Amino acid sequence: MNEHIRTTRVDSDFSRLDEHIASLVKGMLARGDKQSDIAACFLINGGRVSEINTGQLYPNVKAAPVDELPPPGPYPSPYELFKSKNMYWRARIALEMAEATIQEALVAVRKVEQR
Repeated sequence: MNEHIRTTRVDSDFSRLDEHIASLVKGMLARGDKQSDIAACFLINGGRVSEINTGQLYPNVKAAPVDELPPPGPYPSPYELFKSKNMYWRARIALEMAEATIQEALVAVRKVEQR
């Protein structure tokens, strides 16, 4: 996952915003990304994206270059991330159970080979 995409929430939008994020937001706006996708990318209120867009927040920050931007949206919702994490956890458990069964089978085969 891109290092700039936030996957956890914190106390307020303003605690997540700094000049670096504002620069990325401006770059994404210049690229033509939808404000709702940008808000979802950084888990901020869409109003903060609008305020950056209109210059109410971080008016002197320059837009980040395209090669530094996160990939264009749409981005998965926190719920979708939770679901995929849960799915991967279940797959890992199933693979670990299969590994244990395979190890038991290998031990049995080695015992037969040693006879």
